Amino acid sequence: MIRAALIIAFAALPVPTLAATQTYTITRFDSVRLDAPIRVAITSGKGVTASGEGDREALDRIDMKVSGNSLVIRMKPRPSGQKGGGGPVTLRLSTDDVRRATLTGGGSLSIDRMKGTRGDIMLGGGGDLTIGAVALDQFNILLSGSGRVTVAGKAGRTDVRVSGPGTLSAEALTARDARLTNEGTGSIAITASATADVRAYGSGDVIVSGKAACTVVHNGAGRVLCGGDER
Repeated sequence: MIRAALIIAFAALPVPTLAATQTYTITRFDSVRLDAPIRVAITSGKGVTASGEGDREALDRIDMKVSGNSLVIRMKPRPSGQKGGGGPVTLRLSTDDVRRATLTGGGSLSIDRMKGTRGDIMLGGGGDLTIGAVALDQFNILLSGSGRVTVAGKAGRTDVRVSGPGTLSAEALTARDARLTNEGTGSIAITASATADVRAYGSGDVIVSGKAACTVVHNGAGRVLCGGDER
């Protein structure tokens, strides 16, 4: 009797759903824009591939289009009246090089490296954008959203502008010459080796590590720390 009851109880338990997988066909790209609330991981230095893992309904709605060398990732709307689905999804891509990355909304975009003469990254939503290793002559970073940008590596001239509540976590990035403008409530943390030109107009903090010669204009309420001194 007890054994029969246990069998019935176990049979009633939900069966774990295995993550679905899917491959996609795309062409070469060096610029990416993520407009979907999913996780995307990009590996550079390899041929072009694209695969996804996660909720089947969400995988089927992923829309990737390449125009020129620019890849845009969005989610197709659900068919009218359809409910359910929308579980977590991870999209794994590879390409030769990534020179430009834009994240809007609440997704997550990680790129293993950016190298070359110039790289540009922009965050306009509440998501996370991560660059594992930078080796660039010119690096431009724009944060207008509430998310976080995390960067490591080395760059020559580095221009940063924060105009919202976002966070730049770039202590592991060493910029030779950094030009930093904070007009919002967000924060900037970076390392500079030669020069740092800081313009602080908002209520967010700017913290510059390293031994750079600092030029500071501080008209905001935030804290500015450069060259070991508070300005």
